[in-house]
Amino acid sequence: MMVKQEPPRLLRIAGGLWLLGVLAGVAAIVLAVLDRENLLTDLQDTALTIDSQAAVEDAEQVALIAFWGTLGVFAAVLLITALLVPPLLRGRGWIRWTLATVLVLDAGAVLLVQAFLETDAGGFQSVPQLAVLQLALAFLALVLTLLPPVSRWFKGPHLVQ
Repeated sequence: MMVKQEPPRLLRIAGGLWLLGVLAGVAAIVLAVLDRENLLTDLQDTALTIDSQAAVEDAEQVALIAFWGTLGVFAAVLLITALLVPPLLRGRGWIRWTLATVLVLDAGAVLLVQAFLETDAGGFQSVPQLAVLQLALAFLALVLTLLPPVSRWFKGPHLVQ
């Protein structure tokens, strides 16, 4: 009779942190879409500040590309992460290294969010703060998967007779 070994507690915690991070990232995207008029206006003003001779229509276009491009990249990273976590929890240890690569892409996406969706208003800004929280949770989750108890589980048999 085959009995499936449960993943170690640290791996289950890491999976939970990754999924919690994905939820924080989705919340950031939703809040950005809900506040898109203000964010687009800020981006347009920034574009006009950089090139004062630019047409307003061109600045609007630049703002749209920066806004939706940033959200698209961030959403793609979140989707990839969400798709990779379940097989990791089923014992596919190589996915840790894929998630490490995705974490680098995630850091780039969060930098885009910081650059384009953080305004000069000061104070708490939910979109960039949630993006940073998401990145921190993903980093912590990756560190947990690299700890010895988790590494031993990935090297050992997952099915016991």
